[in-house]
Amino acid sequence: MANPFKKITDNANKTKKVWTESREDSRTDTRTCEGCGAARPKDTNLTTCDYCGFRFMDIDEEVKTDV
Repeated sequence: MANPFKKITDNANKTKKVWTESREDSRTDTRTCEGCGAARPKDTNLTTCDYCGFRFMDIDEEVKTDV
């Protein structure tokens, strides 16, 4: 009697999707906080670290956030 599980796994291996795209396409560029080392996205207007409160830049105007 043939093994039905082997037939199923052989078929799955023959028809599986092989991903050839580079994983580098989905990366994000980050900078690290000088205060605690937490990552934050580059090219954002974040002024303070959410984790330790370190100020990345000093500005005179209040930055409005979407809340």
